[in-house]
Amino acid sequence: MLSSNFITAGKAIFTVSNGKGEHYTYKITKKEAQGNYPAAHFVSLLTGPDNTSDYTYIGMLDVLTGMVRTTAKSRLQRDSKPVRVINWTLGLVWSGADLPEGYNLQHEGRCGRCGRALTVPESIASGLGPECAGKIG
Repeated sequence: MLSSNFITAGKAIFTVSNGKGEHYTYKITKKEAQGNYPAAHFVSLLTGPDNTSDYTYIGMLDVLTGMVRTTAKSRLQRDSKPVRVINWTLGLVWSGADLPEGYNLQHEGRCGRCGRALTVPESIASGLGPECAGKIG
């Protein structure tokens, strides 16, 4: 299963599916701290056919708890299914629990930090390339 290190690396794109044909693809991007503003992780949902640009803003990720909170600019309500799904999934990731049988969580084959294609089996499993994994710790 993917780790919180992958999720918070800065360019994470992953899909949650339930085995019944339902799935949601999320993108979590990190904005580095600037001046008085701390680092922030922004969460979006793929809502159109172009998987590079058709993302809709959901909210911000709390890196301590793994929970996504909606904000005034959120395009989805806190109780919408995609928001409930990501909070349920990230709750499992942050607690180290496995997904129930039939559910799947997978990255898109690119490093969650730098976005390069992954080729090493260990990197494919973790979602982080060897250099980026070393930088994250």
